Amino acid sequence: MRRSWCARATAAVFLLTLASPPGPRAAGGATKPAEPPRTIELHIGVPGLVYVGQPLQEFLKKFPKAQSVPFSGQQDATSVSVEGAGLSCIAVGNPGDLKLASVGFNLDGTYPGMAEGTYRTSKGIGKGSTVNDLLEAYGRPAEISGERPRGTTRPPQRGSDPPKRQRYQYANADNTVRTYFLVDENRVTQIVVNDLGPLDQHIVKAPPKKK
Repeated sequence: MRRSWCARATAAVFLLTLASPPGPRAAGGATKPAEPPRTIELHIGVPGLVYVGQPLQEFLKKFPKAQSVPFSGQQDATSVSVEGAGLSCIAVGNPGDLKLASVGFNLDGTYPGMAEGTYRTSKGIGKGSTVNDLLEAYGRPAEISGERPRGTTRPPQRGSDPPKRQRYQYANADNTVRTYFLVDENRVTQIVVNDLGPLDQHIVKAPPKKK
């Protein structure tokens, strides 16, 4: 099973169609165009907006304020973020032909360099959702990272607390894509969709052997 990529693939990174309230009227009484739907589909992202497999150049056209930095100095991987939209992604591939392999949505809570995004999943998980809401919507996850290993005979240390942050991971049918929900003290705060094959090839690859 492939696990190590989760922590390295960014936090990242979070949608239900938000019905836009009537927008403010522009000069002349015209109504401003409604924002596009921001619905996260499990194992995809937001179709047509930000999703795994999306060419990086297409993403940058949609988000001209995005900031990109080579991932660990690599030419075949880059970290991309849109702070104002709460998006954090990783694009990988051949230089000049990078595609998004990890898309992260920040749902709840702001921190330096990242705002909240107004995203929800097609089953309603977004800002304000709890772990109980998540389990009711999607059922038992394939894995919960951070939980105490099953079958352990060693008792917990006195005064130890359960993990405050856990990743509830859900896999697609052939386990090629995983979506994890970051749960922070019972609150769902982030959603990250990871395409495992490209991430394994370009991010979780073995370092070159020293001569």
